[in-house]
Amino acid sequence: MENVTELKSIGSLRGKNVVLLFGKTRAGKSTFINDTYRKKIVKSTTSITSDTTEISYVNEPIRVGDIDVLLVDTIGLGGSEEDHDRMSFTWMWLGIFHPGKDRKTALEPIVKGILYFIDIDDSAMSEDNIRNLETFKALVGEEVLESVAFVTTKWFTNAEQNPRKRQENNFVEWGKQIRRDFPGASILRLDDITGRLDENDLNELSLAEHTKKEREYHYNAMRVLRLLLTKAATRPILVQEEMRTGPFLPKALITTTLGRKTLLHLIEDLEQAARANSKKGSVTSYIFAKLKKWVGLRPSDHSRRMGVGF
Repeated sequence: MENVTELKSIGSLRGKNVVLLFGKTRAGKSTFINDTYRKKIVKSTTSITSDTTEISYVNEPIRVGDIDVLLVDTIGLGGSEEDHDRMSFTWMWLGIFHPGKDRKTALEPIVKGILYFIDIDDSAMSEDNIRNLETFKALVGEEVLESVAFVTTKWFTNAEQNPRKRQENNFVEWGKQIRRDFPGASILRLDDITGRLDENDLNELSLAEHTKKEREYHYNAMRVLRLLLTKAATRPILVQEEMRTGPFLPKALITTTLGRKTLLHLIEDLEQAARANSKKGSVTSYIFAKLKKWVGLRPSDHSRRMGVGF
């Protein structure tokens, strides 16, 4: 779309204030962008597949307080399409943070904040969500967690309805996991008071009611951005720091925290499949134990074995 540009290198946004949007397919990232601008900037979907097929940023900055911010929309983590698997996700981000000819330039904290969107009907304890959170943390690191906000979406408004009670229980479970694994990060509710109408229901409203809803959604989105940027990041996220000080692709798959975490997930999947189809379980276990141990080495260990200096 004319409103967005594919993000191929983070260096193209140097000097800008960037907020990254993450989350599973259909968690509400694209809808959040549209709410922020009060117009159709990117396509959003109600299907099980995602319309977001590349990592891109909105060309027009949005004013938040006294700074201009660029929003970056990403493919869904663990999505339903082949190009939404975690390996593709990882490869795309390693490429975006590839320093190119700028390796000697001082690190600049281009990313000021990170939003991770959660469909509140989704269970925090599912294997897919746990892996997504592990991948996400391997990308952002631990030094900028105060600049990370987890945004829960798709709330029912009636607190007495069973769906809302279930959502409140999910919110408690998500909160426990986030406080444990992402100390310093915040967890927010989006549209939990106003509720959220789908696009078809929204279009059936009168012009006055439609405008009122758009205004409510815009206020809710801007509130999230204002809260996020009260603690804007003052240092680079982990993947930027590791890519600027480490080796080039494709070695970065085993010398960055993000790459190694993704490879470990892949090995675990292969191990499970191999065990299900192999009669030599002990041999299979030995091989995959060796693989996981190797991938789990520190970056410096891999560098020495591969002749890569930091």
